[in-house]
Amino acid sequence: MAIALHLPVLKDNPVIVAETRPQKLAAFLENLQAQSIQVGSSSLQRQLVELNRQKVAPSNRVQVLDLYRPVVMRLAEILSEKYISATLPLDGQVKAAANMVESLWLELGYGYKLAFVDLQNQLIKSNKTAAHCIQSAMQAITEYALTHYQTYTTPPNHVWSDLHQLYFCAVQLGIQHDSETKVAKNKNQAIAPSIENTYKQAMLIFLADTQRLSPRNIRYTVELLAAHLSKAHISAVAPLDSPAASFIIHLQSNEPPIAYNKQQAFPDPATDILLLTIDLVKALHSQLNRLQNNQLASESRDNEMDLLTHLIKHWGIPPKRVFRRLAKNGDLELVAGIAAIHLSANMTSAFNNEAKPLLPSRWQILNISATGIALRRHPTAEKNIQIGSLIAIKTKSEKHWSLGVVRWANCGARDKLDIGVQLIAPQIKSASARIDKRDYDEPVITIAPIAANKVGASIIVPRGSFEASRKVALNIGNETNYAIMTKCVERTHLFEQIQYDLIG
Repeated sequence: MAIALHLPVLKDNPVIVAETRPQKLAAFLENLQAQSIQVGSSSLQRQLVELNRQKVAPSNRVQVLDLYRPVVMRLAEILSEKYISATLPLDGQVKAAANMVESLWLELGYGYKLAFVDLQNQLIKSNKTAAHCIQSAMQAITEYALTHYQTYTTPPNHVWSDLHQLYFCAVQLGIQHDSETKVAKNKNQAIAPSIENTYKQAMLIFLADTQRLSPRNIRYTVELLAAHLSKAHISAVAPLDSPAASFIIHLQSNEPPIAYNKQQAFPDPATDILLLTIDLVKALHSQLNRLQNNQLASESRDNEMDLLTHLIKHWGIPPKRVFRRLAKNGDLELVAGIAAIHLSANMTSAFNNEAKPLLPSRWQILNISATGIALRRHPTAEKNIQIGSLIAIKTKSEKHWSLGVVRWANCGARDKLDIGVQLIAPQIKSASARIDKRDYDEPVITIAPIAANKVGASIIVPRGSFEASRKVALNIGNETNYAIMTKCVERTHLFEQIQYDLIG
């Protein structure tokens, strides 16, 4: 397979010669530490662009890149805090921070790819240096893709063609299992010890269906994989007893892996390989069981169990769509968050005597199914959406608000935002609640029993409210009812839907 990596065009006579002298580089990096994050990241990005647009001896290029790489890691970690909890679509400085992180990882990957190509053109080749370049390039490409995932944008196709080609080259050189003895470390970056593990990591992160995960859970997925990468296996194409936990990778394509059971034709043994995840899924099952039985200590047990359940599903047998999507035109109104929904549903508020009706955002309907709806943000709509957001929607002809949760998001240019919403209640009411162990009333949303889903009466409350048999006093209108919590039927990092039984 001829290698054709995505690379920048080199200038024959650059106006500014890239700095490769060790003393000058040390002075530059020392000065960088005294600069603000914005200025420092811009300075480093410019240095990388200069380095990657001109011919430099591969040994010198690698030396410079190895000095820059830990700085890129540090700057990217700090900048990512700006967008990791932001609402969608990203705005202003938040978007600028994400763009800078993308650019830093893109340029770092360019550099190591350029060095690898030059090394392959030399008469005397060093497999050790080639392995270092391939793994470093693949790590940079993976982080570049991660930034897209965490901002709900689609990575360019060259991400996949580069990863496939670099892995194929490593296999040809017989270095895919080689481990580096000295690798830069970062507490939030799971650095795989071999090229093959780095490659598997990139494939598995994509297969985690990151459109449905919060940015923090996307990063936690990377950290989780650090302990389990050896349990995923790459294999030559062979007949399988079951297609479960099996994925096809087309090495000569610019496409991500695909579930074996979604493949239209039998894979080609000459150009395709298998990614087998059954042992990985078993390991996650074991971890989930220990968490459920309180055999593992965890600072965020519920979130970890939710994430493990999600990963087991997508790395095991990826779910198929149950209901067809039907295209539909039209607009609707949308409000997001418990407080805003509470006010809109009630049109008055016990928590603000001067409350005025909120102006809902306008969204376009793209398609509908039996359990959900896909929406596109109108340019004038508020930028207040997150994965896991609670939203209420209704058309102008409808009297009541329907309740839903944002399951996936896809951002585009010029603040374009598409979201997928799972509907959880056709009608809601506002109430206030005094939850046991809290000395204040708070706004909640009440939902009548839904026979079709076998869900009894429930309330929507902030995340962290549920405890089995916890008492709550519900104030609906002028009536107070006492209840105990019985079951958490829905949970995201922003809210909980809790089923309750009335008492007294």
